[in-house]
Amino acid sequence: MSVNRIALGKRISFYRLKFSMTQEKLADLTNCSREYIAYLENGVKTPSLPILVDLANALHISVDALLVDSLDYSLSSSDSDLHRLLLDCNETEQEIIIRTARELKATLVSFGI
Repeated sequence: MSVNRIALGKRISFYRLKFSMTQEKLADLTNCSREYIAYLENGVKTPSLPILVDLANALHISVDALLVDSLDYSLSSSDSDLHRLLLDCNETEQEIIIRTARELKATLVSFGI
Protein backbone atom coordinates (compact mmCIF):
# COMPACT_ATOMS: atom_id res chain seq x y z
CA MET A 1 0.00 0.00 0.00
CA SER A 2 1.28 3.47 -0.77
CA VAL A 3 0.91 6.65 1.24
CA ASN A 4 -2.54 8.21 0.94
CA ARG A 5 -1.29 11.73 0.15
CA ILE A 6 -4.74 13.35 0.30
CA ALA A 7 -5.50 11.96 3.77
CA LEU A 8 -1.97 12.78 4.95
CA GLY A 9 -2.38 16.36 3.74
CA LYS A 10 -5.71 16.71 5.54
CA ARG A 11 -4.16 15.45 8.77
CA ILE A 12 -1.22 17.84 8.49
CA SER A 13 -3.64 20.71 7.91
CA PHE A 14 -5.93 19.56 10.75
CA TYR A 15 -3.16 19.42 13.33
CA ARG A 16 -1.56 22.63 12.09
CA LEU A 17 -4.86 24.48 12.51
CA LYS A 18 -5.52 22.77 15.84
CA PHE A 19 -2.42 24.50 17.18
CA SER A 20 -3.32 27.79 15.42
CA MET A 21 -0.18 27.48 13.34
CA THR A 22 0.28 29.10 9.95
CA GLN A 23 1.83 27.30 7.02
CA GLU A 24 4.74 29.70 7.35
CA LYS A 25 5.33 28.73 11.00
CA LEU A 26 5.17 25.00 10.18
CA ALA A 27 7.56 25.58 7.30
CA ASP A 28 10.00 27.34 9.64
CA LEU A 29 9.79 24.51 12.19
CA THR A 30 10.49 21.88 9.52
CA ASN A 31 13.03 23.81 7.44
CA CYS A 32 10.72 23.71 4.42
CA SER A 33 9.11 26.39 2.31
CA ARG A 34 5.52 27.51 2.83
CA GLU A 35 4.83 26.37 -0.73
CA TYR A 36 6.05 22.87 0.09
CA ILE A 37 3.74 22.71 3.13
CA ALA A 38 0.86 23.77 0.86
CA TYR A 39 1.79 20.99 -1.61
CA LEU A 40 1.75 18.48 1.24
CA GLU A 41 -1.58 19.69 2.60
CA ASN A 42 -3.12 19.52 -0.88
CA GLY A 43 -1.84 15.98 -1.45
CA VAL A 44 0.40 17.03 -4.34
CA LYS A 45 3.64 15.79 -2.76
CA THR A 46 4.66 13.07 -0.32
CA PRO A 47 7.19 14.08 2.36
CA SER A 48 10.45 12.23 2.83
CA LEU A 49 10.86 10.26 6.04
CA PRO A 50 13.00 12.96 7.71
CA ILE A 51 10.42 15.65 6.81
CA LEU A 52 7.60 13.40 8.05
CA VAL A 53 9.37 13.06 11.40
CA ASP A 54 9.97 16.83 11.52
CA LEU A 55 6.27 17.45 10.78
CA ALA A 56 5.17 15.07 13.55
CA ASN A 57 7.53 16.70 16.02
CA ALA A 58 6.46 20.23 15.05
CA LEU A 59 2.79 19.25 15.38
CA HIS A 60 3.35 17.38 18.69
CA ILE A 61 1.89 14.12 17.36
CA SER A 62 3.16 10.71 16.31
CA VAL A 63 4.06 9.78 12.74
CA ASP A 64 1.43 7.06 13.17
CA ALA A 65 -1.24 9.74 13.66
CA LEU A 66 -0.26 11.29 10.33
CA LEU A 67 -0.08 8.03 8.40
CA VAL A 68 -3.01 6.17 9.94
CA ASP A 69 -4.98 6.20 6.66
CA SER A 70 -2.10 4.42 4.90
CA LEU A 71 -1.46 1.76 7.54
CA ASP A 72 -2.99 -1.72 7.61
CA TYR A 73 -2.52 -1.81 11.39
CA SER A 74 -2.38 1.06 13.82
CA LEU A 75 -3.03 1.59 17.51
CA SER A 76 -3.74 5.26 16.91
CA SER A 77 -7.10 6.79 17.79
CA SER A 78 -6.63 8.88 14.65
CA ASP A 79 -8.60 6.24 12.75
CA SER A 80 -11.81 6.73 14.76
CA ASP A 81 -15.09 7.91 13.25
CA LEU A 82 -15.02 10.98 15.48
CA HIS A 83 -11.52 11.92 14.39
CA ARG A 84 -12.43 11.53 10.70
CA LEU A 85 -15.47 13.74 11.32
CA LEU A 86 -13.30 16.42 12.93
CA LEU A 87 -10.90 16.36 9.98
CA ASP A 88 -13.77 17.47 7.78
CA CYS A 89 -14.68 20.46 9.99
CA ASN A 90 -13.43 24.00 10.23
CA GLU A 91 -12.01 25.25 13.54
CA THR A 92 -15.37 26.57 14.83
CA GLU A 93 -17.18 23.33 13.97
CA GLN A 94 -14.42 21.31 15.67
CA GLU A 95 -14.74 23.35 18.86
CA ILE A 96 -18.53 22.96 18.92
CA ILE A 97 -18.34 19.18 18.36
CA ILE A 98 -15.65 18.74 21.03
CA ARG A 99 -17.57 20.88 23.55
CA THR A 100 -20.78 18.93 22.82
CA ALA A 101 -19.00 15.59 23.22
CA ARG A 102 -17.53 16.68 26.58
CA GLU A 103 -20.96 17.76 27.82
CA LEU A 104 -22.51 14.50 26.62
CA LYS A 105 -19.79 12.50 28.39
CA ALA A 106 -20.39 14.44 31.63
CA THR A 107 -24.12 13.76 31.34
CA LEU A 108 -23.53 10.04 30.80
CA VAL A 109 -21.24 9.90 33.82
CA SER A 110 -23.82 11.72 35.95
CA PHE A 111 -26.37 9.05 35.01
CA GLY A 112 -23.91 6.30 35.86
CA ILE A 113 -23.59 5.12 32.28
